[in-house]
Order: sequence, then C-alpha cells, then structure tokens
Amino acid sequence: VIDDGIDTAHEDFAGKIVAGYDFADNDSDPRPAVDDTADFYGDDHGTACAGVATANGNNTLDVSGIAPDSKLMPIRLLGDNATLQDEHDAFVWAADHGADIISCSWGPPDGYGLSQPLPDSTKEGIDYATTSGRGGKGCVIFWAAGNGNGTGDTSDLDGYASYSKVIDVAASTNLDTHAWYSEGGASVDLAAPSDGGT
Repeated sequence: VIDDGIDTAHEDFAGKIVAGYDFADNDSDPRPAVDDTADFYGDDHGTACAGVATANGNNTLDVSGIAPDSKLMPIRLLGDNATLQDEHDAFVWAADHGADIISCSWGPPDGYGLSQPLPDSTKEGIDYATTSGRGGKGCVIFWAAGNGNGTGDTSDLDGYASYSKVIDVAASTNLDTHAWYSEGGASVDLAAPSDGGT
C-alpha cells in the first residue's frame, strides 16, 4: 500500500508486515508522523486504506479486509516533503522489493473539474512496476477513482486513476450502493465496498 503513514503496530496487521519504506522522510519507518498536518487526513489515511485491503479481523468489530491472508508492504509517500521523483521511486521500490499488488488511494486534488495529467516521472515508475515486478510478470496496480463526486470531477480527468496500466476502482457501500464521494467515469474498471451504508 502506497499512501501516507501506516500504523504497522495495528492489531489488524499482526504477523503480516513486510519491510516497507518512508519516501516522505527517507527512512525505513513508514508509520504516521507524530505531528503531521501536511495533509487533510492527518497522516492516517494509509492505515485505513491498508485495513480495507488487508485487515485480518483482529479488531473489536471482527471486520476483515478484502485479502486478510496477504502480507502488507507499507510505503509512506504522501507528506510535505514528497516529490514527483518520490512517486516514481515508490513504484520502483515496491516492484524491486517483492510487491505483487500495489494499492494507491491518492492522486491530484479533487473538486476542480479540470483535467490533471499523470506526470511523466510517475508514469515511468508505474510502467516499471507493471512490466518488471513479480519476476517480470508485472505488478497489478489498483487506483482509487477519486473523491470528487458532485464537484464536476470524474475519474476520467484524473491522469493517475485513468491510466491504462492501472485498475481504476470506484467505491461502493456495504449495501451495494454508490459511495457518496466516489467519482465515476468511463475509466472506472470496477467498484468495491469502502464505505458504510445507511
């Protein structure tokens, strides 16, 4: 999971963490920063995303992620120090260190209704992972469609999520309805539960 900080000591990740990296601080500790106000989520979005993907159900609600038996490679990228080169390097690092699947729930800012292209350096990193990862079979990359529904955004405007070498994932609720925030678009490949319904 490439995102912001991931709480590697969380009970739902017990026994599943493999070595990760922090590209925001250039060290091997991908946990959330102690005092990070660099992003909207407060540097804990990565923990939630990793939980949706890999939680093993040790929590009080006994809720598991989509792949509870998988390993988790936590890669912290987002933060005030991250660069486009870091985006490139995160994909290369993941592929070179044994990632099979890469999950990304980030991208350009939502809510502007403007086309936001994929930077060339990030594209090169994605291309590397999708061709060189998994021993030459290529990593599978999932990308969140975006959270700008109702603001004029569609996933088609997001150069990251709409890139042809990634699987563009919209969010549904646990009741199989459209998650209120999730963008749609022709580039969306599938929808999967990410939000509670009422």
